[in-house]
Amino acid sequence: MAQTQTFSTRAAARILAVSPDRIRYWVKRRLISPTAPHGRRYRFAFSDLLLMRMAKELLPTRRHLEPFRRCFDSVRRKFDGARPVTALRLRNEDGRIVVRDHGCIYEAESGQLLLFGDSERPAGCVENGFGPARIRTRFDEARRLAESNPLRALMLYSDLIDREPQNFEAHLRMAALLETEGDLGDALRHLQAAALIVPGNAEVHLRLGLLYRQREELELAVQSFVRALDCDATLVEAHRNLADLYERLGRKRDALRHLSALSRFGRDR
Repeated sequence: MAQTQTFSTRAAARILAVSPDRIRYWVKRRLISPTAPHGRRYRFAFSDLLLMRMAKELLPTRRHLEPFRRCFDSVRRKFDGARPVTALRLRNEDGRIVVRDHGCIYEAESGQLLLFGDSERPAGCVENGFGPARIRTRFDEARRLAESNPLRALMLYSDLIDREPQNFEAHLRMAALLETEGDLGDALRHLQAAALIVPGNAEVHLRLGLLYRQREELELAVQSFVRALDCDATLVEAHRNLADLYERLGRKRDALRHLSALSRFGRDR
């Protein structure tokens, strides 16, 4: 299995366009916890970069860092690890950090509900002047950079998803890049998001199965391959993986059934 890529303080500062001292300050004040701390020589995962980008956007200066850190801690406790902070939509509104989630707006630090109802922007609409043309330009740029500068592509996709969370293709491409970089956990999260957006897509369930299999989560892999076949019963790769997994799990009859289907559909093609 590929090792998850990490970044030095200077590399992270260059990517985020902030000073290394500012990142060290965030670490010192426990706003950011390095994935691999080695004295003052920190190493950061991509998820750390996303968190720092959020900190940069919500807190342009060093002022009022403590209330901001308390907001992060409060949001983490509220979601109890079920969703990472970077998957949420946080905004600085007149010096107050608010969370927008499933039609609700509430104050991050206190948890006070500010608005309940269908306040979310419609799918496909974005803030800060991001119209469809600009979205497509960013998407095309990320796609071009995927091989030559995967980290830049990841940042672009992440920004697009933050602004357009129902963008199915962006989640798929983000997952593919993260998997290539060895970050299987975040890749899985984006594939799961894609599956929620378009639950009838066979490809996303097939990719979920392959990723679960990489992680040796065999029962979940089986469930995903079965779901892929529910969407497309002729999917040869899903039959092939199920035949192998059922053999490993001692389910001989199921394994033979998928071997038979594999032979039949393979012959037809």
